[in-house]
Amino acid sequence: MNPMVMTHQRPQLLWASQLFDDGALASWQFSMPAWSCSLSLEPWKMQGVSPYGQWVLAELNEQEGHFRLKSVQTLPEGVSRQQVEHQLAWLPESQQALLMDVWSMLAVIDDDVLRTFLLDILSNDAIMAPFCQSRASHRHHHDQRGGLLAHSHEVAMTSAMLCSQYGLGKNSIWVAFVGGLLHDIGKIRLYYNENAGICGQHESFSFMVLGQQLEQLRLASPKVFEALSACLETKVGKYTDPYQVANIVRMCDRLSADVSNWKSAFAHVPAHFWYARCPRDQQWYKRLG
Repeated sequence: MNPMVMTHQRPQLLWASQLFDDGALASWQFSMPAWSCSLSLEPWKMQGVSPYGQWVLAELNEQEGHFRLKSVQTLPEGVSRQQVEHQLAWLPESQQALLMDVWSMLAVIDDDVLRTFLLDILSNDAIMAPFCQSRASHRHHHDQRGGLLAHSHEVAMTSAMLCSQYGLGKNSIWVAFVGGLLHDIGKIRLYYNENAGICGQHESFSFMVLGQQLEQLRLASPKVFEALSACLETKVGKYTDPYQVANIVRMCDRLSADVSNWKSAFAHVPAHFWYARCPRDQQWYKRLG
């Protein structure tokens, strides 16, 4: 990963471990695949971070070649370095940032039940391996290998952003992210992603894939379970869900698919062309230039 990514003022998922502590200052190493730096910090700045190593969401600002720690939030201590880096190895470098964004949400979501639910899924390689490597569709949007992760990341981020923009509250923001992330998880069992895969409504298979985790969520927080389930359900016609978060996830799902097909339509078309047909859905699209 290019170290220049760290020059942007955006929190990054990093592994933080203490090198030494002399009482006045402590030396900490922050690292990600193919990048690391060491900082001398006052002990209070890393309060709550395990000196033996812990994943953190840290904002490092660069000034004249030196990094300064602006903020730090912790992921649960049980998340090992090997676990995250093992999953990153499944992906090409161009997609690793998407998975790091997903893991980063464990430092941001402040609802304990929903955070535990997400952690249980992210820690399950039997779910995450096909999720990272599957296609989002067959001859439609995001139909490349890894397209399911890309599409799900788009829906999750956009849904959370809109819930925030419309002031729906923190719980809706977190449910929108998790619901957007998992809304197509059942597709890992479909015929175009699995040798013994099946053909049917992927929404039904989502509840099969997440059955154990959803049951634990139902017992711990019925309201969160109900809202998240609404994001995963099949809806047809002009049905409007009582939970606005579910409506937003469905809208962002459609938007992500349409934009993917729009980009496909113009991928090999000269810049002066005003409209083009997408080879995936045979629909005509226009652009402003």
